[in-house]
Amino acid sequence: MNDWKSLNDFSDKQYTQQQNFSLAFLLRMINGISDPIFLKNDQHQWILLNDAFCNFIGYSREELIGKSDYDVFSKAEADVFWEKDEVVFTTGVTHENEELFTDSDGATHCILTKKYLFKDDLGNRFLVGIIRDLTQQKQVEAALRRSNAVLKQAEADLRQQTQELETALSKLQNTQSQLIQSEKMSSLGQLVAGVAHEINNPVSFIYGNISPADEYTKSLFSLLELYQKHYPQPVKAIHEFTNLIELDFLRSDLPKLFQSMMMGAERIREIVLSLRTFSRVDEAEMKRVDIHEGIDSTMMIIQSRFKATDQRPKIEVIKEYGNLPLVECYAGQLNQVFMNILVNAIDALEDSMVTSRWTTKKRLKTDNPRIYIRTQLLTPNQITIRIADNGLGIPEDAKKQLFNPFFTTKPVGKGTGMGLAISHQIVTERHGGSLECISQPGVGTEFIIRIPLIQQRQISNA
Repeated sequence: MNDWKSLNDFSDKQYTQQQNFSLAFLLRMINGISDPIFLKNDQHQWILLNDAFCNFIGYSREELIGKSDYDVFSKAEADVFWEKDEVVFTTGVTHENEELFTDSDGATHCILTKKYLFKDDLGNRFLVGIIRDLTQQKQVEAALRRSNAVLKQAEADLRQQTQELETALSKLQNTQSQLIQSEKMSSLGQLVAGVAHEINNPVSFIYGNISPADEYTKSLFSLLELYQKHYPQPVKAIHEFTNLIELDFLRSDLPKLFQSMMMGAERIREIVLSLRTFSRVDEAEMKRVDIHEGIDSTMMIIQSRFKATDQRPKIEVIKEYGNLPLVECYAGQLNQVFMNILVNAIDALEDSMVTSRWTTKKRLKTDNPRIYIRTQLLTPNQITIRIADNGLGIPEDAKKQLFNPFFTTKPVGKGTGMGLAISHQIVTERHGGSLECISQPGVGTEFIIRIPLIQQRQISNA
């Protein structure tokens, strides 16, 4: 009996020692894990903690064992922990979630907690939790997000700056080309005006002297007739010289010669007048002018291009001028617009010579190349000038870019693509009007210029 009791005492003691050994071994094992680990009973009290958990929380094991979340954390944080723990205790489902908690130093941490339900042989329930600190990872992710946002913003700013620079460069190139073109036109205008002035003086002298010279010649011929009447038998030397110079032919041809000289001088005077009208150098300010004079002077400048060539017949110009009052405008600049549009029309008709086909006014059959110029008073304060050709027309994709700077369908060296762009600017910006192109392949092209009869500033001041 005593032996049995001694044996039982020894067995209980050995079992207790074994339990203590197992618990110490378990504690050493979880202390070797770097992640914080805790064990709670179903009263939500800590009953087992590793060193990593104590260090992470900032309290000793003695301060935590037997305590709950409410003894350590703020109520708001403890409410969350308790609720999540209760879910595991109630459902038995493993739960993983991100949580925030404040340590003993007041620092806030973002943690990922994985919680398991564990039951022993007696049915007691325990909650095992493993914590991973995500604070640094979250800070890095936040920093990366901020960096990405900064990079995206920098990229967007760079794209915007690049676009602004491209726009500025395009405007600069456009302005530069317009300045060059304007300078060319200004230089051309000054040259034309200078040439016209220099030609005008001698031509006026010649023109003014042709009529008196003609009269003097007629008087001399009359005197010669008197000599022939009263001295019908001249001496031999006079008779021989009369035959030598063919006096009868000279008397009939010389008046014709003077008439031709007069016509030539008048033609030169007309050209000089057209040159002066076209250049309008002395009219830099806006003033009221006859639009038809501007169109006619422009056509006079390029008259040679209307003539027939080996490749095409003569270009016929059909003018349908309306009854227009004087128009307030920059005459020289509008003449430049007429020049650009008319030259483009001539180029289009010359391009059409490849097929030797032009469209008629009614667009029904082939016909000779033609340019139509029509003017009309649309409203009491608006006129329209239409310049059309019966060429092959402009494709839709090219028509969309017609007024863009540097766009041209002409071969290299034949066009800069600035003519219509500058014309559009002159009509719209300088005169408050509109410039429209109506065209389609096979139906010809028409440019419609609309400008006010009187500029808006004049109307506002009236």
